[in-house]
Amino acid sequence: MDKISKQLVRYASGFEAGHLSASALTAASALLFDTVACGVAGCTSAPAQMVARLAGNVQATSGATLIGGAPTSPELAALANTMMVRTYDYNDAYYGHPSDMIPGVLAAGEMVHASGMDVLASIALAYEVYAAFARSAPYHLDSWLDQGVFMNVAVALAVGRLWRLNEEQLANAASLALVPNLPLGVSRWGTLSMMKGCATAFAVRNGVFAAMLAREGFTSAPEPYEGTFGLHKAIGPFDLRLPVDPDMRVVEMAYIKPIPAENNTIGLLELAPEIRAWTSIDAIDSIDIELATGLEIHLADASKYDPKTRESADHSLPYMLARALVDGAITLGTYAPDKVSDASIRPLMNKIRVSPNAEMKAMMRASIGAEAKPANIRVQAGGKTFARTLLGHSGHPERPAQERQAVLDRKLDLCAAHSGIGDPQRERIREAFRSVAEVKDISQSMKTLAGLRAL
Repeated sequence: MDKISKQLVRYASGFEAGHLSASALTAASALLFDTVACGVAGCTSAPAQMVARLAGNVQATSGATLIGGAPTSPELAALANTMMVRTYDYNDAYYGHPSDMIPGVLAAGEMVHASGMDVLASIALAYEVYAAFARSAPYHLDSWLDQGVFMNVAVALAVGRLWRLNEEQLANAASLALVPNLPLGVSRWGTLSMMKGCATAFAVRNGVFAAMLAREGFTSAPEPYEGTFGLHKAIGPFDLRLPVDPDMRVVEMAYIKPIPAENNTIGLLELAPEIRAWTSIDAIDSIDIELATGLEIHLADASKYDPKTRESADHSLPYMLARALVDGAITLGTYAPDKVSDASIRPLMNKIRVSPNAEMKAMMRASIGAEAKPANIRVQAGGKTFARTLLGHSGHPERPAQERQAVLDRKLDLCAAHSGIGDPQRERIREAFRSVAEVKDISQSMKTLAGLRAL
């Protein structure tokens, strides 16, 4: 094993639920609840249903629940369920969207009838490994790789921990997850397709499948990072910062999104009611926004001023801000085809200019605890000015736990209504996942997510 592999295996093999504070367990439980709510909304989405139909044709003796359907093989459940969670861009945020990994851990937990506490510990481990890579290695805004490249490894190790794989098996699982699977970042740039909202689902599937192979004794390259033509050759050498923070778990650093929108835009979108109260929409002359360098392309390149797909729309700052100003809020309905194609909103979109700020990018990368989300906005209207500087949004992890739970309960209500799920089943889901740390067998909780709608 190379140095990073040894570091990962040592950390994963020694990770125990007893190492998590009460605050970390509360945070992990909240993130799991949030993930389930997002999956409930996404089970009716077109890309998730496509994969769910394929997964539904596969039966497994040790299967896992397909949200809205029958059990299927664990890796396909991980793929389809992650697509459901991710597709509406509503789940958590910390240098990407680490809760994308949770469906993989849940599928693995079902296979061995793991307790809720053991699942929460494995989720916490996945967050630690993913964040260590995200904070140590170039990706997303800095390289050609998508964030899923490190979810592969994090999921493989979290699943391996859940299955009590030995150190050799853990090393092979982590290597198998990485070596054949380097996702391109192109899925998140320019004109966006279904792949944007589902790219990490493939990484999660690969992580589960890698652990399955490793458990059978399959071996992989022992030096996937530092070996000849390893990852360091592709993106440059790096040392792994693990843990990210010795005093706080990464599950305690993740935002929970209050609205379905790209995380760097939410603070700006939450200003819409204030701007509407300050001036009429017709009076706005210009809106100038500064974001961390790279995000101006990610969120406001030419394709984002005339989005053709839902995926482009929920990553178009001009579209979302204009829509929030006109409609008063962003909802799951904001991305309906008739809304996205609405020509009447284009003139307001064209008044929005987004420019890069290198200092903001450095601030984001240097964040301690929750990721900083800096932005400046300046609205000109009839000779007067509205200006704000932001560092985050209302989904910040330091929000009191009771307030976060109230947000999550409302979120489940909205997601269930969006998918046409009745009150009795919604309440069964709420009860099953509100106290997941006390559950003896996670498969019992997952049963509440089966058969939500015909696929």
